[in-house]
Amino acid sequence: MSIGHTFLGLLESSPRHGYDLKRAYDERFGHARPLHFGQVYSTLSRLLRSGLVEVDSVEPGEGPERKRYAITQAGVTDVQRWLSQPEKPEPYLQSVLYTKVVLALLTGRPADDLLDTQRAEHLRLMRELTR
Repeated sequence: MSIGHTFLGLLESSPRHGYDLKRAYDERFGHARPLHFGQVYSTLSRLLRSGLVEVDSVEPGEGPERKRYAITQAGVTDVQRWLSQPEKPEPYLQSVLYTKVVLALLTGRPADDLLDTQRAEHLRLMRELTR
């Protein structure tokens, strides 16, 4: 998963500070592997250099200045292009779903039941995320 594209998608709703982006990312995508702050700010620096985000405002504080980042039109275009590209199927044994389907087929079990259950779980999660 592209952290940069994920940040761009999160920034489409509103400008955010790096800390807020990390929190939003970890809540939605970081259950197995939360981001380190170093990843957050190196990714934001790369997006800034590429013209995909800009600094919307800078707030002075007791520590380092807090920069608030906003997505640019180029960033919106980039994330839209990324979202519209289909992902290649992952025929690797490291994919748990792939492994389950292959084992079901090898052992004569119905893979369609497994896939229907998986699809239902994905739909449930998508409904939860769009509330």
